[in-house]
Amino acid sequence: MYLPALIVVLISISCSNDDGGEEIDASLVGSWSGTYSGDDRGIWTVNVSDTGTVTGTATSSFTSDSAAIRGSVTESGSLSATLGNSEDREFVGQLDQNNEAGGTWVDTRRDQNGTWVGRKN
Repeated sequence: MYLPALIVVLISISCSNDDGGEEIDASLVGSWSGTYSGDDRGIWTVNVSDTGTVTGTATSSFTSDSAAIRGSVTESGSLSATLGNSEDREFVGQLDQNNEAGGTWVDTRRDQNGTWVGRKN
């Protein structure tokens, strides 16, 4: 009598996501882009995976230098990322299910900061 229930539980466990990441809301998954301003300005683009992993680039309009954006997005759309290879450069904010995004960036090494805005592509 309990054997069918046990089989269902075991199948559910074996089919769970093995990479440890929980899937986020599908409306947040995909390509996002926008601009940043403040002590520096430029453009940014990121891709959000279905597990919330964020990868992309930010490119300065002043210097044409690009920095990698790496981080994660939570189920609620909260973005937390670093710029380049330094923990001193942060890119944080919110991706909304209405396809709008915004937040702040800071580079403590250079004593620079500002804001960013964007949309889902």
